[in-house]
Amino acid sequence: MAVLQKIRNKAGIFVIIFVGVALFLFIIDPSTFQVIFNQNDTSVAKINNKKVDYTEFQSYYNYHKNFVLVMQRKSSVTAEEDQRLSQLAWNEILQEYIFDPFVKNVGLSVSDEEMEDLLYGSNIHYIIQQYFTNQETGVIDTTWVRNFFDRAEEDEQTYIIAEYFKRIIKQDRITNKYDNMVAKGFYAPVALAKMDYEEKNNSFDFELLAKNYRNIADTDITFNDSDLQKYYNEHKYLYNENNESRELEYVIFDIIPSSEDTVAIKNEITELYEEFNELSSGFNEFALSNDDLRTQQFFISENELPHGLPEDFFEQETGTTSDIILNYDTYYFTRITEIAVRPDSVRLSHILFLANDTVTIEQCIAKADSIKKLAQNGEDFSLLAFLNSNDDESKVKGGDMGWFTESELRTDINDIAFKGNVGDIETLEANYGVHIFKITDQPAKHRKIKLATINKIVRFSDYTVNQRFAEASNFVVNNPTGAEFDQAVIDKHLAKRIATVGELDNRVSNIQDARNIVRWAYGKDTKIGSVSEVFTFPDKYIVAKVSSIRPKGTTPFEMVKDKVETAVIRDKKAERFIAEFNNEISSSSNLASFAQKEGYKLDSLSKIKFSEFSIPGIGTEPKILGVVDAIDANKISHPIKGNNGVYVLKVYNSTVAPEKTDYSSDQLNIMRSQSGQVYRINEALQKKAKIEDNRARFL
Repeated sequence: MAVLQKIRNKAGIFVIIFVGVALFLFIIDPSTFQVIFNQNDTSVAKINNKKVDYTEFQSYYNYHKNFVLVMQRKSSVTAEEDQRLSQLAWNEILQEYIFDPFVKNVGLSVSDEEMEDLLYGSNIHYIIQQYFTNQETGVIDTTWVRNFFDRAEEDEQTYIIAEYFKRIIKQDRITNKYDNMVAKGFYAPVALAKMDYEEKNNSFDFELLAKNYRNIADTDITFNDSDLQKYYNEHKYLYNENNESRELEYVIFDIIPSSEDTVAIKNEITELYEEFNELSSGFNEFALSNDDLRTQQFFISENELPHGLPEDFFEQETGTTSDIILNYDTYYFTRITEIAVRPDSVRLSHILFLANDTVTIEQCIAKADSIKKLAQNGEDFSLLAFLNSNDDESKVKGGDMGWFTESELRTDINDIAFKGNVGDIETLEANYGVHIFKITDQPAKHRKIKLATINKIVRFSDYTVNQRFAEASNFVVNNPTGAEFDQAVIDKHLAKRIATVGELDNRVSNIQDARNIVRWAYGKDTKIGSVSEVFTFPDKYIVAKVSSIRPKGTTPFEMVKDKVETAVIRDKKAERFIAEFNNEISSSSNLASFAQKEGYKLDSLSKIKFSEFSIPGIGTEPKILGVVDAIDANKISHPIKGNNGVYVLKVYNSTVAPEKTDYSSDQLNIMRSQSGQVYRINEALQKKAKIEDNRARFL
């Protein structure tokens, strides 16, 4: 079980790693299972003309979900986790229907012997290294790992983790084999290697004149609708949408406590304050039973005091009670119930004796007493732990458990660890066995106090909730059309928010769990200008309007008119600059004298290579690099239309890379670079595949 706990402690890292390969984000609520099967078509997708039934998707979902539940020791997942698990299930579907056929065609597999080698052999997989490496020694006990997998079937939870690890390790291994196979197929001929060498090593020195687009105001440029339409027709490829999206405008009716709600909470905590101060004992118990935050009661240092207490409160005596204090949205008061001199942290070692079907708790107690006496008489505690402890994880470290603060230990262990001194050895009975604890290290002790605190959060009342719902409902009733929605927002001085949502989204802007809004936005009866019902959230109500619909494929002209206008304005500026340059420089052969005469800034750039991504001080201008590499020396170029302006240049010096005959290293570098792009295979296969994604129907 110690191994299981160690793996669980790293569960968050593992999930992040695996979720990192996600391609799209969406969420399927398993509770809709029954609804799904009431539909005629239960296919969640069609990939390359093959239907994928929802039951297959759900099987993958449950597989990942069971792993997360075991790792995190809980009975349900959060909405965010649900979304990630659904994405993992979709990735599995894509893997099975798109990638796996290619793997099968070339006969790739992982043998039992190879799997053993990856789990606990001489080529241990990085996942096993991550979870089974001893953090103190940096060594993996392969016998320990083998035992974990061999005995996994004896415990259901261990079995789930072991099988999950084996499955993803096998998938990763096959993927690496396929990628390596493809990478070996890349070849760079000598001619390509030579060209690459020259592009990286030939350099140029040149003068550059620039006319930046920002030097002309947009309002100085004239154009008409035919200019816009022409540009759009010629550049439709720039306005393609892979999926349909819809733009929403919405208003939020926040539910916040009213002044009456605040007064009610203040009165409640005042009554508790009076009752608390009348007690003669039981302060801690009273606080726990009335505290909204269920504040942990352990010893704290001065820097851990609740916000808002007087500066000298920490130095007060036992029994001192604060006034009622408002801290943000919470009223609280607190009492010093105990003062002690304790360390901030403690390092512990232990020896554990577990009771089981063959060993009774009485036998554990007797053995613990015997071993404790040996330790107190000077026997090496670490050796005793190694030889006797039932905690497989700590015994290999001589019983060392590491450092702990008071909030990390149970109360009974705290009493041993923080009251004692370095070297103290104590036993502690539990329902599963007996511990022998030894304090091996602790920093200097200092004054600490224990508090009994009662917090009362200022919450909105049912009356306030009903009022806000009534406001939101009236807004919908009185403004059922898009135009009325817009006018009401203006008249009522409401903040209108904008969000673009996809059919599979689960959030609207930063609003989590907003699937109901997205579902409405994509409803068959929802059109541009439709106004929604009132959507309910824990702390707000939302009313939305569909302001536009962007269909899959080429976006209609009217929807991208603003973007087209920006591009046309840029092109018009470029035309003006090109004409000016052609007129001004036609009679000049000296760029420097021309610049001085016209008052232009002449930039001088040196050691610029064709292979560079960006030009220092200029930015990303690939057309400049193309001209520099091709133009004759000391010849003024034609005007160059760039991303940020129009340029003319003159190369006055070039440095040719040293001659060489062996380009094998350049060939190797190119092939390495090409093989580094192998990860794009999956992406390319998906683009090539025919995927009909019906997931939204099941949400």
